Amino acid sequence: MDAVVAETNTDSTECSVTKPYVSLVFESVDEAYWFYNSYALNLGFGIKKGSTSKSFTSRDVIARRFECNKSGLKPSKEGEGSSTRAHRLTRVNCKAKLDIRKNKEDKWVVTGFIQEHNHELDTPSKAKRHRSHNVLHKDKEVKKLMDQLYSAGMGPAKIAKILNETNFNSSISATQVSAHLSEHRKNNIGNEGASVFAYLKKQQELDPNFYFDIELDSNLVLRSFFWADARSRNDFLTFGDVVVFDVTYKTNKFMMPFAPFTGVNHHRQSILFGCALLADETEETFHWLFHQWLKCMFDKAPKVIITDMDGAMYNAIKRVFPQTRHRFCSWHIGKHLIEHVFEIRDIHGDFKKDYYEWYNSKDVSTCEVRWKIFTQKYNIENSSWLSKMWARRQHWVPAYLKGYFVTGMTSSGRSESINAFFDGFVNSKTQLLEFITQYEKALQSRHQAEE
Repeated sequence: MDAVVAETNTDSTECSVTKPYVSLVFESVDEAYWFYNSYALNLGFGIKKGSTSKSFTSRDVIARRFECNKSGLKPSKEGEGSSTRAHRLTRVNCKAKLDIRKNKEDKWVVTGFIQEHNHELDTPSKAKRHRSHNVLHKDKEVKKLMDQLYSAGMGPAKIAKILNETNFNSSISATQVSAHLSEHRKNNIGNEGASVFAYLKKQQELDPNFYFDIELDSNLVLRSFFWADARSRNDFLTFGDVVVFDVTYKTNKFMMPFAPFTGVNHHRQSILFGCALLADETEETFHWLFHQWLKCMFDKAPKVIITDMDGAMYNAIKRVFPQTRHRFCSWHIGKHLIEHVFEIRDIHGDFKKDYYEWYNSKDVSTCEVRWKIFTQKYNIENSSWLSKMWARRQHWVPAYLKGYFVTGMTSSGRSESINAFFDGFVNSKTQLLEFITQYEKALQSRHQAEE
């Protein structure tokens, strides 16, 4: 490819920046980096830190290079076969770069600048996806907003969506939000982990049927913990055929997701089968929790588990409860359906009637015939969300769930019932140890009300 000469982008959504030139002076390495990074964003490429040179006498860095992130070539791996997954070409030996060197006044001077690239440049909005530009999630005010939204009861995916809608062209991911929240917890938990462990250990000494486990990170810092009292374990043996699992927020100072396992007793009252406070909502964290809960419940898996449509949760359930029927919460299905097809619903007056006629099909064959007619009528065969939901129809469409009686049970309804009960005992300012002790008081009060 011929060299591409970078010209200042004239896109009205971006401000023009000065082009680097030899002899340009900066107060620090960081100032030079952010200058070149701003230039790169404006032009449509990302940058990375390259080689450095050190003084022979002091061993201090006296020269540094910043280069296009497509510089160099990816080393080929010997023995690669046809089964090796193809990766997008990311390095094409681009020579674009900025060299700086420290002068006698301890300032940094541009000593070399290559403007030409050997690849096509991105638009500024696409360039924001490059690692060097995707830094909004590290901004102090953005982090503060993440904390506030999380305290208000929103999950990482919802927070990322709101941040991206309010910050033009930003591309913050749910993973980045989760990483910040996890770091926030780790930095603030401090000695709470040791106090929590000591309390749970004491409870187990008082009652051998009290079960708990904690998850630690590589630095032996508390990540997650799960516990269940003897009453909850016994209740599961009687009423544990159908379990609702949901993750909620706003329950403690450290914003650790509260994850209760809920069921229904013979009086149609919500009952608890144990709960956890989690470090995050990744597949591995859910796998750890489900594995501990299964051990706690005498290795007896429920016949049905009802959850929302979270992908990490879905994968962990397949691994830990392979024989359990996993059902998606009907309330969440309806909520997402409205979000994805509300325009069609407003345009076509019969949409709601046709949808429920299909949804309430008596058998699988009728359901599949009606689905084809329904999607063709409203021209939604190519909807990626509906296609994904159809592929998972065994988890939510009634025709595929015959024989599993779960009338009136939703993850939202049961968790809201439990959360409403605990609201008088815990809040967003509650410390971890206080949360557990207050939880125990709330549970005792609930047990007394049931008797």
